[in-house]
Amino acid sequence: MEKKIIINADDLGFSLGVNQAILKANTDGYLTHASLMANTEYFEDAIQLVPKFKDLKIGVHVTLTCGKAIFKENVLAKNGKLDWTFVKLLFLKKTPKVLKSLEEEIEHQILKIKESGIKISHIDGHEHVHIIPSINKIVRKLAEKHKIERVREINENLFESIKFNGSTTNLSNMVKLLLLKTLSLFNQDDKNVGFYCMLNTCDIRTGNLFKFLKESKSYDIVEIMLHPSIRNIDSESYLKTLDPRFVSFFNDDSRTTEFELCFDKQFEDYQRL
Repeated sequence: MEKKIIINADDLGFSLGVNQAILKANTDGYLTHASLMANTEYFEDAIQLVPKFKDLKIGVHVTLTCGKAIFKENVLAKNGKLDWTFVKLLFLKKTPKVLKSLEEEIEHQILKIKESGIKISHIDGHEHVHIIPSINKIVRKLAEKHKIERVREINENLFESIKFNGSTTNLSNMVKLLLLKTLSLFNQDDKNVGFYCMLNTCDIRTGNLFKFLKESKSYDIVEIMLHPSIRNIDSESYLKTLDPRFVSFFNDDSRTTEFELCFDKQFEDYQRL
């Protein structure tokens, strides 16, 4: 059976460079989906681009580790901003007040995107925060409430991941994959759409990807997660407002290589959803 693919760009709305990369990758390339951050500096810029997109399916990129809190009474916000990491959220004591703030914040992000006239196709999380079981439960509940059909799952086959990406990964990404797969055991997953890939997260390699698509037997439908961006569009003053880990992320050469990957004609060999 021909493998079907979802080519998804995360972080729409994070920066001008990301927004322009997603626009070009969709209109001139093969990008089919994007995940939109509702609480970031360039959300409105992304919304202005929506009429220019070509059949781009847009989802919610639940954002709890940066950006402004949309729910004004969010107990997780400091001076109105969300400044967490995945690990801190994982070990955060989930009191009733915390759980209420998490649910309200996530729903406010969903509603902000819906009220901008976008039909939401999917939901996932910035830095994979939606995989944390207590947060995943909320995300699943809200996805059902708002009739969002798909929630991203980190369900890649460990042995296939090592086979196709093991030679180009690092210890950090191996630990991430094992942690996310372990946490996923506590989540209500559908296992209908495969995920590619954590071992080369934010650094997808063309050779690895197309070898995987040709030879993998795990899933008939695969979501390919990319983080494209165009350099030298974002101002230094904006970048200085970000956590250093995000500045390093934007300055990494992989933002360019993942952008260029969106135009690879080998994608024509697969059915794009």
